[in-house]
Amino acid sequence: MKTQMRFQKILMLVTLIVAALSFVYALSFCSGTVYQYSTLYLQSSGKERVPGAADLFLVSQYDNGILINLSIVFIVVTVLHYIAASQKRRKYYVTNYVATGIVVVYQLVFAILLIVYVSEVFSLFNAIDRVAAEAAYLRDDFKYSTINFIMGYVLVGVVVLNMVALVLNLVWKIKLMQGEKKLLQGAKLVASVEGALESQPEEVV
Repeated sequence: MKTQMRFQKILMLVTLIVAALSFVYALSFCSGTVYQYSTLYLQSSGKERVPGAADLFLVSQYDNGILINLSIVFIVVTVLHYIAASQKRRKYYVTNYVATGIVVVYQLVFAILLIVYVSEVFSLFNAIDRVAAEAAYLRDDFKYSTINFIMGYVLVGVVVLNMVALVLNLVWKIKLMQGEKKLLQGAKLVASVEGALESQPEEVV
């Protein structure tokens, strides 16, 4: 049980860190490559030098706003573990099961939405790049990079792994609790039998 309790304490902290990383990623999602690539092909009047530039700018900004909100909720939801004291409970109660269930479900939803929004912006990004590649003088203005999108997919993998770890930790916890319960019941049975034997009068020889 000590090993499991040590693991759950670390896992709850890791989950909070993953939630914080999602917020950091959301803040940086439209900075750098995506922002420069969209504004590079927009004239000061707002007209497009390359078709799709306006869509990339507007969609990326909109999706970025949603990701920031989702990551904030992610952090708040993860705090439920600490409110329910899931990081230090030797025995889990209803609140601990509820907290774990909410976090796991939210992580799944977050991972799916992150894939959707990152893929949507990535698709628009590539569409512009194909057009810009035909005009070499446009591509010379900017260094092409897909690091923002790669980091997004990596984050999805991290969130999913963390989600699986939470589920496995819960299963581990339940099995240990059941094992402790059986041991206690066995000890009580032995104690009751010994008590009954001791209470019987001794036979007179």
